[in-house]
Amino acid sequence: MKAQPRLGLALSWPKTTSAFLIDVAVLVVVRKLAGGPQTAMWWGGVAVAVVATAALLLTYRGITVISALARWLWDWSAPDIWDSSPEPAAALSTPESAPTRGEILNPGCTAAIDHRRRFGRRVVGVRGYRGQLVAVVALDGPADAPPHHQTASSTTLPVLAVATGLHHFDVRLDAIDIVSVRRRHAADGSPAGFEHRTWLVLRMDPQRNVGAVAARDSLASTLAAVVERLVDDLNGRRCAARPLTADEFAEVDAAVAAGLQPASTRSGLRHLKCFDGYATSFWVSPQDITSETLDRLWLDDTDVTVLTIRLSAAAGRVHASAWVRYHSAEPLGNDVCVGLNRLVARQLAAVHASLPAPVKRPPLVVPGRPLRDDERLEIGLGQTELDAASEEHPMSEAAAV
Repeated sequence: MKAQPRLGLALSWPKTTSAFLIDVAVLVVVRKLAGGPQTAMWWGGVAVAVVATAALLLTYRGITVISALARWLWDWSAPDIWDSSPEPAAALSTPESAPTRGEILNPGCTAAIDHRRRFGRRVVGVRGYRGQLVAVVALDGPADAPPHHQTASSTTLPVLAVATGLHHFDVRLDAIDIVSVRRRHAADGSPAGFEHRTWLVLRMDPQRNVGAVAARDSLASTLAAVVERLVDDLNGRRCAARPLTADEFAEVDAAVAAGLQPASTRSGLRHLKCFDGYATSFWVSPQDITSETLDRLWLDDTDVTVLTIRLSAAAGRVHASAWVRYHSAEPLGNDVCVGLNRLVARQLAAVHASLPAPVKRPPLVVPGRPLRDDERLEIGLGQTELDAASEEHPMSEAAAV
């Protein structure tokens, strides 16, 4: 794996024009106040202009300096962004069992509803917030699959098979997230093992599917039709898939959050500090989004690993981007994650982006790459792995190459 250059330049027209106008304004004001270009005040103004230009155009790990500082100050000084109460009219419904203020990491984590289409065979849970919809599909490994799938279920998931769900007849999804969580656990008197779970998060904007919604019973029915079709396709590929019901959304929220709580988590530039350790997020360079690299992202010396692969459609092609979050008792060393790109000042956004919460605009955008039609990109579904902690993990050696 190879990380992107730490330093770069954001030379888009809006940023360049803004920097130019700010520099001109600073120099004009200083010239009038100083009375000439030879005074100390004049050179101080030049220094201010240089600093302003660097803050607007210089990037570190893909984010401009001024944006990084602004996001960090916002996350650090405004803890209410973790647990803002959802608007009453925003969700599809808000039962009495909905989570209260301070209990959720994201305002979009509202209570879901169960929906069965008129001619559907499955109950599909749908979560709504501010006009956006989300549904979740569970992918069970061989050890977790239902009895009729256990002997035939696959241990890998073809990413292109999931990408087919982005466009289902007249329905177009904004994105499909493949969220995989591996948690370390240790039983008394036995070696440590890992529990591995994977879900698909389907995101739909009804405003982009007006015709599809009009041809069906409701908003929920439109998304449920896509979910059922994708589940049937995956089961046909020997992947044990099933849609989650409304009651199961809370389990996914808890697994993806991995113990992070609003009251006990503070946001930093390089990691999140929680009561029992640290959570650190990285994004994967586009050229490193391969089956081999994804397998190397699982670190045995971390408590929880959360891997998110986002699939979206643009210009008729499927694009994939990926980021990973590690939970550890101590801050991760620089040698542990060689080849990964740290999400500077976007640690909180990385957590929000992995949650199955509807959003109008994605809280995190990282570079990705288009997938070829014949690409064999796969992710392991992973059953419970016992004695994994005693096996040598290849990431440290491969990352340094």
